Amino acid sequence: GGTPRVAWRTREGEEGPSAMAVAGGLKLDGRLLIMASAVFTVSLLLLVFGISHGRREQSGDKLVDFEYLGLLFRSVNPYFFAALGIAAAIGFSVLGAAWGIFITGSSLVGAAVRAPRITSKNLISVIFCEAVAIYGVIIAIILQTKIEYVAPLGDGQYPQSAYASGYAMFAAGLTVGLANLVCGICVGAVGSSCALSDAQNPTLFVKILVVEIFGSALGLFGVIVGIIMSGGIQFKRE
Repeated sequence: GGTPRVAWRTREGEEGPSAMAVAGGLKLDGRLLIMASAVFTVSLLLLVFGISHGRREQSGDKLVDFEYLGLLFRSVNPYFFAALGIAAAIGFSVLGAAWGIFITGSSLVGAAVRAPRITSKNLISVIFCEAVAIYGVIIAIILQTKIEYVAPLGDGQYPQSAYASGYAMFAAGLTVGLANLVCGICVGAVGSSCALSDAQNPTLFVKILVVEIFGSALGLFGVIVGIIMSGGIQFKRE
């Protein structure tokens, strides 16, 4: 009785599940919830920074001691950031590929029950999603080959080049991972629509495939930027 109801209207006017949820008489769109969450997060960050700045101006106290946070950030081993960047590159890429294959694969298998002819052609959508994971594997291998051991200095700190290289590897891995994550979701959603459209009208396959190709190119942008960022990585003693 109290379970939220999800509904759509099909072409024949029937009710079925949709992305528009009805809870307590209020229709909730997923995109609206995401936008509201983003606005809330940004507002909360601005509030924290504003209060911290105001307290520092009035009484000298700090709600957030950014200098101490910076000290903690600089005290982290640079190889930790390097490993975290490699993990982000492969982890987010595989997550995006798996998410995309889940979206397009479920639609493809379901639509193939009524139109088996679409199975062979629409496998290209699954291949595009799998390519996203391959991008992450390539970047992870490139970043791994850049790691070289550098002994700490006399004061226990690492050379500045080691810190810069660790930050660069973290940024490169995160850039590639997040780009491939959204790329995989994009390709999966478009591939799902491509399979359903092809089942209804075979002439739409090539047209929607063009859109899918442009969606799969988004991951390449992150790969290109990641390779450029990794070009300056060099662990060495100064």
